[in-house]
Amino acid sequence: IMASHVERMKKSPCYLNSGKMSCITCHDPHVSVKFTPRKQYLDACNSCHGGKEQVHCTELPAVRAKNNDDCVSCHMPHNGSIDIPHVAVTDHFIRAKPVSNQEQSRIRAFLGLKSFNNDKVDPITTGRAYMEFFERYNPNKGLIDSALFYLDKEKSREQTEKQNRDYIRAYFLLNDYQKVVDAAGNTPPESIRDAWAAYRIGESWFQLQQPEKALPWYKRAADIWKFSLDFQSKYGICLLSLGRQDEASKVFRFILAENENHVAANTNLGFVLMQQGQQTMAFEYIRKAQLLDPDHEQNLINLAVWYHNNKADAQAKKTLLHLIRRHPQNAQAKAMLADLP
Repeated sequence: IMASHVERMKKSPCYLNSGKMSCITCHDPHVSVKFTPRKQYLDACNSCHGGKEQVHCTELPAVRAKNNDDCVSCHMPHNGSIDIPHVAVTDHFIRAKPVSNQEQSRIRAFLGLKSFNNDKVDPITTGRAYMEFFERYNPNKGLIDSALFYLDKEKSREQTEKQNRDYIRAYFLLNDYQKVVDAAGNTPPESIRDAWAAYRIGESWFQLQQPEKALPWYKRAADIWKFSLDFQSKYGICLLSLGRQDEASKVFRFILAENENHVAANTNLGFVLMQQGQQTMAFEYIRKAQLLDPDHEQNLINLAVWYHNNKADAQAKKTLLHLIRRHPQNAQAKAMLADLP
């Protein structure tokens, strides 16, 4: 479908039988397709198929009426691409018979991945390709099954040379956090060489409600990639969850020194300052986070708490109502709203 429009047109019976069809049969080279009237394309079709002695559409009248007698929508359908997001093109192969929905499903069915520049791709690289495809284009868990199938072919190499980082990634993509930490085994955090693997192990422990085990893994990820501010943010949040406010504050301040518009760092530093009784300074950070992201869930909670602590319950209520409109599943906001006078 992404081939040359000209080459696709040249394969069409309309082109082969007409002896005169070209791009300008349908297109005005001086007018963008965005502004070309639909009628111009339909007139081009009818110039060959509209006369009494010419080949007419054989589709049922009801189907034609449903499509407003639009030849192009059936015979030159729009097609998307599963590996190029937000792209749709008109296939310039003009079909004598429109493709049925069943046939479209068969054509679009995912068959597998193929490397066009290497005929001998190793299994680990193939497994990574399936995970990449899953993350970027198609969140079908069957792709992770395929990734695991290929990783199992070189399990020994993956466990030793790769420190199980690809198994860790695969299980993380499946949200199977227990298998992630199982894959990490007894590996000490300081020996992990891959920042993403360290982060995924830390996040898995955190999701398993064990922040004390998550902390050294988050720290390792942040140590490897010091200027990955999202890794730093996760490390700071974990410190905060363990009540280590001073250390968390240092992490959030480091993030803001690198990027003063980091939303999570602003809201979390604001929370720390609020806990420490520094209400004026806390509001500055929380308010800045709100300006950067008016619908940030945790920041709206923090803002409502600040208003309540500072005897501004009307503003707290307004903030919580906005939060619930934007995040209707937030039980904490509903409970806070019910507790307000």
